[in-house]
Amino acid sequence: MVKWLFFIFICLFNHLYSQVTPIYNDPLNVIKTEQPYLIQAMEMIRFGDAAGAVRLLRQDANPAKQTFESDFLIGYGYKQLGEIDKAIDFFSKATRYEALSLPAFFERGNCYLTRKNFGQAVFDYDRAIVIDSTFIPAYNNRAYARIRNYGEVGMPTQQLKFARIDMATALRLSIKNKETSKFEYYYNIGLIDLYLSEYALAKLDFDAAIGSNPNVPKAYYYRGAAQFLNKAYHAAADDFKKAEEGGFVTESSPEFLHIIELIKQHEALTGERISK
Repeated sequence: MVKWLFFIFICLFNHLYSQVTPIYNDPLNVIKTEQPYLIQAMEMIRFGDAAGAVRLLRQDANPAKQTFESDFLIGYGYKQLGEIDKAIDFFSKATRYEALSLPAFFERGNCYLTRKNFGQAVFDYDRAIVIDSTFIPAYNNRAYARIRNYGEVGMPTQQLKFARIDMATALRLSIKNKETSKFEYYYNIGLIDLYLSEYALAKLDFDAAIGSNPNVPKAYYYRGAAQFLNKAYHAAADDFKKAEEGGFVTESSPEFLHIIELIKQHEALTGERISK
């Protein structure tokens, strides 16, 4: 059983690691302009022609047209094209025009996430939050960057706690803003609590996530994992089955269920209650 437990712990945490995800918004909504060429570029990006938007904005070398808006849109166009280094360069140029540009720092941070430069991403999200302490996506993405940055070198507990604070702040702001969907916030907090081995707390987080949206099978799986690790084996089995019925199956699911079945057999034979 020890061998099985070690195996499923590795599978669980490797899979859990990939589940925490950043949130991306539409930064084009913050560009306010009456310039026809900028409006045309935004429409081209929105309709999937990022390359055409970049060509339009770069074809004229007129310094009067080199503005925050133009450099930001060029950066965003390159980001959409997957040319991340060029996107970072133009987002950086945009910040020189407007040193307090939240979208430029936020989108540059997203580029650093894509490039897996997680420490630099955290720095840019810090800047975005200094500019606007109510900007929810920056808290969410900073938590993600912290998990990825420090998770690859052993996941120091303090950094995970910082990530949890970020997620909790995003949740608090979403409640204040009366957002209707809070599933991802509860769910991500639950994943972090699993990282932190706070299994009872993680179970409550996933309860809240499922209460917000009962139709997401992965939440049942991770609630099952939290209950399993908290020795609530029978409740865990129910959650793993709900996750499977919903189509969320991982390589560790059969191992979890197999161990739970062995525990049930042991309890039936000995009368000893192992599960909470």
